Amino acid sequence: GRLELSADPALLSVRGRRPAGVSGWAGPWPVLERWWARDGGRRIARMQVTTDDGHAWLLLVDRGEWWVEAHYG
Repeated sequence: GRLELSADPALLSVRGRRPAGVSGWAGPWPVLERWWARDGGRRIARMQVTTDDGHAWLLLVDRGEWWVEAHYG
C-alpha cells in the first residue's frame, strides 16, 4: 500500500559519498504541505535513516523520487 516500504532499507547511496549500510530507520511519515492551498498542496513523506558510518539522514520522497533533506553527523 501507500506509504509502505517494499522491504527494510539496507543501503543508502548519496551522490558524492560512498554507499553506507542502514543501521536503523523510522517512518515514512506522510505530510500534506500547504494543505490550505487551492491546488490541494503537496503530498510527500519523510523518513529518518541512520547509517553504519555514524551518520543520520532525513529523507523526503516526492512523486516517487527520494531526496536528502538533512544530514546529521
